[in-house]
Amino acid sequence: MGIQDFGSGRLKAIFALLFMALVIYVGIKVIPVYVQNYELSDYVRNLAVDATVQYPPATADGVTDRILHRARRLGLPITRDDIQVTLGRTVTISVYYRVPIDLTFYKFTLHFTPSARNTNLT
Repeated sequence: MGIQDFGSGRLKAIFALLFMALVIYVGIKVIPVYVQNYELSDYVRNLAVDATVQYPPATADGVTDRILHRARRLGLPITRDDIQVTLGRTVTISVYYRVPIDLTFYKFTLHFTPSARNTNLT
């Protein structure tokens, strides 16, 4: 084994470690946003069911306020304009929002569209 082979192996190991560090760093920045979106999606689905059977009947503003409250608790950048609620025999909730991700060396935006639809059983 020559000196060049030893240096080549060390360089590969350094690149492998740098790559793993990069993957971990990106994961730390991105995975929590997907978990928060999952939690919001689950909340929206449950809220659509609740709004269908709620007495007194739910209002669009009330449902919107509940989603905004949950989004704030989750730290999601959602505004009232990002939420659309339709109530009637069918409850439809749609949320569209974007989360900017700053990796220091690269910036991008993730787009999410949690939604739910539930039909009244009457």
